[in-house]
Amino acid sequence: MRNLTVFTLLAVFSLGALADHHGGDNDGKARHHKGIFKQADQDGDGAVSTEEHEQALEKMADKRRERFSKMDSDGNGSLTQEEARAAKQERREKIKEKHQQKHN
Repeated sequence: MRNLTVFTLLAVFSLGALADHHGGDNDGKARHHKGIFKQADQDGDGAVSTEEHEQALEKMADKRRERFSKMDSDGNGSLTQEEARAAKQERREKIKEKHQQKHN
């Protein structure tokens, strides 16, 4: 049950970060998906092979492991709700700073 809770929190934070990054609009989602496809298409042939797909999945898994480690502030291999909240607040502050810098 605890693993499900942690997974759910990570999924929610990931989706929230995507929505914030793209302003929550459908056009931003389309650009994001196109960008993901382009990144996965390593040889640039307009198609993603099984090997390219597996490499992209591994890269995403590595990024998620890194994100989890950053959120796990005490390094015990588990996320508490407090750690998740703190990480979410930190992300919000960074997004807010970037937004302010963009408009100044």
